[in-house]
Amino acid sequence: MISTRDFLLLFLVAIVSSSIAIFLRGARGTHENVQVTSLVQGDELQFDSIQSISIRRNGKAVLFERKDRKWWQVEPFEMRMDFLSMQNVITSVQSVQEIGNVSTKTDLDTVGLGESANTISLADDTNVLEIKLGRKTLGGRAYAQMNDAAPVLIDQSLHRIAIDMDYKLWRDTRLFPDFAIDGVRIDRVINGDRLLLDRTGGRWEMLQPVSTRVDQNILLEWVGRIAASHVGSFVQDEPNDLALFGLHSPSATFGVEDGKGATHTLLVGGRVSAGSEDRYVMLEGIPVVFRVQWEPLSQLFPASEIFVDATGSAVSRFDVKRVLIRTGSEELVFERNLESWLKSDGVPLDTEKVNALMTWLLETKPPEVSIGEYPRANELALITLIGYDQLPLDTVRIAQDENGLVILENGDNVLRWHPAESLEALRPFID
Repeated sequence: MISTRDFLLLFLVAIVSSSIAIFLRGARGTHENVQVTSLVQGDELQFDSIQSISIRRNGKAVLFERKDRKWWQVEPFEMRMDFLSMQNVITSVQSVQEIGNVSTKTDLDTVGLGESANTISLADDTNVLEIKLGRKTLGGRAYAQMNDAAPVLIDQSLHRIAIDMDYKLWRDTRLFPDFAIDGVRIDRVINGDRLLLDRTGGRWEMLQPVSTRVDQNILLEWVGRIAASHVGSFVQDEPNDLALFGLHSPSATFGVEDGKGATHTLLVGGRVSAGSEDRYVMLEGIPVVFRVQWEPLSQLFPASEIFVDATGSAVSRFDVKRVLIRTGSEELVFERNLESWLKSDGVPLDTEKVNALMTWLLETKPPEVSIGEYPRANELALITLIGYDQLPLDTVRIAQDENGLVILENGDNVLRWHPAESLEALRPFID
């Protein structure tokens, strides 16, 4: 038997279910009475060919233009924009819904559609579409007017994108977005020390602080980090006093250049706060201060020695026909004869020992590399590698410091420090 308490609960559930059903039927009937259509119809605009977007909000205008399949803010100043964000703006115009009419007696100023109305304008190759965005109202609706047509009610989606959203969020946050593809030069200065790298010859080379070859793999990995570096957050547009951010006299600069000669230079200012390593930065020529976290920023400023090719020479052992070793007034000359090596008098040399010497000179990377003047006073030997055309390919200078460490250098003032025991590869030829 059902208790009185259970009977009352079942009765209440039945009443609630009936009420919900009646409400849903009423809501469905109301929805069916509202005619929803797209605000922009027909051929007013070719949305896949939009060339410019202009937004006026609160009396201030901003203009975006599409150039070479990239979006740029061109007014009030030029800055690269995120392509997908700009496409989202276009989509919001294309998909906004008209959900009602406005009485012809409505005062346009009252609903925000007067002369000072906020607007968004889009232009393709031939047409311009302007939409005035008026006051928001109840039920997720808002007033709008397209070109010279009658005012209508639309959903608030376009207002949220064009009027409410900060268009700083549409900016491309990458510092050097195309550098991995067409970058040809890096010019970095920190605390007065300059690192200059150049790729105009097809391979990266170091020009400053010394002129030397670089490790291509390490350099290309770094170039990838440069291309992936991002802004942390935007702080202020068109600042009046750069000294507030330590940017009146930047502590460091990081410049890149592409194959067309376009340059982009990052200026590094002061710390954001006393307890933070984050820095204020800006791109030269763009009046926007932004913040970058120290960890990704510091990856732009590693020691120059990291990029140096640490091997004693860039010569391939297969290009070497003859080897000349000078120690003081003594000379030893030997050359390749098929798979063997012969001295100038025809006496054969131990092939394994020659191969060990070549491996040490051309392939072995030392534990440490530094930039400095070669200690000529401590020189042990000069080894000149000669090609099949009888022309010298390279000369490696070998010295030993007071602690026994062995230095290899080939005229670039890059000291490649090998342990003392590595000298065993040379001893059979100088003892």
